Parts: sequence; structure tokens; C-alpha cells
Amino acid sequence: MSSPDSRRLVMPYSDEAEQSVLGSALFSKEYLANVAAELKVSDFYVKRNQVVFATILELLARQEPVDILTVTDRLELKGQLAEAGGAEYVISLPEKTPIMQNQAHYIKVVRQHAQRRELILALRQVIDLAYTSGEDVEDLINLAANRIYNIRENRDISGFSTLGDILNHKINELHELAKGNRPRLIETGFPSIDRILGGLRPGGLYILAARPGIGKTSLALNIAHLTAQKAEHHVGIFSLEMSKEEVGMRILVSQAGVSADRMEKLKVKDTDWDKISQALIALYNKPIYIDDRSATNVVEMQARCRQLQIKDRLDFVIVDYLQLMSSGGRISRAENRQQEIAEISRMLKIMAKELEVPILALSQLSRESEKRTSRRPMLIDLRESGAIEQDADVVMFLHDKDANTDAPRPEVYEIELIIAKNRHGATGNLKLAWKPSLTSFFDTADIPLPEPPL
Repeated sequence: MSSPDSRRLVMPYSDEAEQSVLGSALFSKEYLANVAAELKVSDFYVKRNQVVFATILELLARQEPVDILTVTDRLELKGQLAEAGGAEYVISLPEKTPIMQNQAHYIKVVRQHAQRRELILALRQVIDLAYTSGEDVEDLINLAANRIYNIRENRDISGFSTLGDILNHKINELHELAKGNRPRLIETGFPSIDRILGGLRPGGLYILAARPGIGKTSLALNIAHLTAQKAEHHVGIFSLEMSKEEVGMRILVSQAGVSADRMEKLKVKDTDWDKISQALIALYNKPIYIDDRSATNVVEMQARCRQLQIKDRLDFVIVDYLQLMSSGGRISRAENRQQEIAEISRMLKIMAKELEVPILALSQLSRESEKRTSRRPMLIDLRESGAIEQDADVVMFLHDKDANTDAPRPEVYEIELIIAKNRHGATGNLKLAWKPSLTSFFDTADIPLPEPPL
């Protein structure tokens, strides 16, 4: 059953704005090009305006002139002149445009009304399902979120930028750099990583992948901890696998320098309690925000990030991990999982650009890659979708060459970070020191590694 009150409401539209847009399109080629590039037939609500615009587009496709006479003749030839309001209506359209130079505003009004109608229809279907179907509530929420996202995504009309504008913007950036005015990049807290990446760029999608147990979550949390601690950056963490308590404890262990194993087994000394207390005080007001709701999709993530930006501030987002996410549509069948991961990857990149923050998304490697633990991971090893590689600005892998050995490991040992793709600079490999007891990575210059056996 549908809400009767909502059915009596009139769909949003402006006949005057639609007429103004059509009138401008019939006035000159320049105004016609703007309308054809930014609107489609369904953006017009009044039927006669739809018919006129469809005919205008038809003439354009046939590479024929578009003016009052040609449109009227074409409508008459198709037997649609009456449906289009008659010849007098078509002839009057240019007079319906108050000021031709305000065409962009009229187009915006038509487009926004069309978007409101899309939103109403999309959510009305979800409301009907909520009344009548036995759909799982989570599926309905995901369906609503995905439809809202698609409406927004499908209205991207940024279009072309001139080469001159692009180069002018870039030269201004370089000029600011030459004057010492650095862009708002986020340093990871690891100098060796920052030397290659230069920092994390707003709008960038960064992928960190590894085989299970190598430490990708720990490295991501170390970066979150260091960026919040050193530069007071506001960090949002979406943990789809671990609870927020587990995430919080990992950060506390790293700050306190007290073994996670000792804490879990309650073998904590008095001196350890002092360290834990000091670490808690140091971390208490750090701007790190953790969301551990499972099956979260990108639309929900973006909404929560927007809330945080409005309420406070947001500089950096971490997603742990990509393969646990939903795209926001109905639950996919297994054979569609690759397509869904591709969609999630694309949506994360769009989310980074719209929020103007870097996003670090963790990813699994393919099962075949996991069997070959001695081989360095490569871009083809990214699990379930090559689209991840295409969408990412940077792809990094953690690699432990001795992961499959049974020999006892030292307290601190070497892990390789492979920067396999870097859209803005160099690629390369570097070494990090890994201390599993503290779930912490360090630059090798900051912590001594054991000498290799002779």
C-alpha cells in the first residue's frame, strides 16, 4: 500500500523554465549546443516540450538545421505538431526566453526539477516495496542508497575543460610549489613512504594489498595514528572486519608500546599500566573516528563522511577492507562479484574526489597469489577485479619473503613495501621494520633490525 497523501502531490517542474530552454535552443547554434549537451528528453516534464526537444535532437542527429521552421516542418511530417502544442506554440518559444544570456540558469532549473522527480520515483518504488514485499530491511536500505547514488552519479555534466584552462591551473600549482606553498598533502608518518609518494593527495584512491597475516590492517592503522598524532589530521576509519574495540586496542598497543599478547593474557606489569595510562591520555582527544558497521556500502560511507565534515572536519579515510563492502545494490550473485568489486572501486574513487580527501582502501590478493607466498605480489594479483588497478592512483603491496618458513622469527623483522603503481610519481620498493607484538611498523632508520645470520 502506498501513502495516499504522497500520491496527491504534484511532481516538481517548471513549464516556464522548459520553454525558456527550448526558446534559447531555437535562437542560435551556441545556445542549442549547450542544451543538447546538458539535457535529455526525460528532463522535460511537460509532454509538448518533450516532443519539441526530441525533434530538435533528431534534426541534430540528421545534421540538419535547427530553427523554428525546420522543427515545425519535421513535427508536421511526423504527425506530431498537435502533440507539440501546434505551430503557434513552437513559433512563440524564442519569445518565452526572458534573457538569452541567462540560459545556464534556465537549464539548471530544468535539470534540478528532473533530478527531484527521479528521486521521488526511485524512493517511491522503495517505499512500495517496504509496504508490500518481504524484502530484508538491509536490502531495502541498500537499494535506496544505491538509487540515490546513481541519480547523483548520472547527473555529472562537468564536461570538457579547455587546454588553456587546464594548463593555466597546472602552471599556477607549479608556481605555488616554487614559492614553497605546498599543497595540502597528508604525510603518512613514514618518511620512507612519503619520499616516494610525496604524501597522500586529496581526491586520491590508495590501495594497500597483501596476503592474510602480513600486516596491511596494522600499517593502515599506524598511518591513521601517526597522521592524527603528528598533524592533528581528522581520520575516519571504516572497519568492516574488526570491531571498533579491536581497532582502538591496536592503536593503544602501538602508542603504549606494551605487547598485545601480554594485555590479552592479563600479564601486565605495574610499569606497563603506567605506559597504558599515559597512552590513553595521549590518544583520548585524537581526532580518529571509527565505524565498525558491517556490510557498509559506499553511499552510506560517503553520507557518514559528509556528516563528519559538516559537524567537525575530515582529512583522511581508511576502508578495511574492500572485498567486504557492498556496492549498495541488491546482494549480488557470486558470478557478479567481479562486476560489483569494479563498481565499488569506481565509487570509492568518486567518493575521494567529491569529499576532497585521500582514501586508503585495503584489499585482498587473489587466492592463486596467496598460494605463491614466496613470489612478490603484482598488480594482476589484486583480487576479483582489474578495475581496482585502473581506479587507484597508487597501488601498494606488503610482502614478507619468509612468510612460509617455519623458522622462529625475531621480535622485529623486515617487511617489503612494493609501490607498484603511482600515478603522480615514481614506483619502487622499500623496507619497513615490523614488530608484530606491538602491531606496529617503523622506518628501518627508526628501529634496528637484527643482523642476518652468517
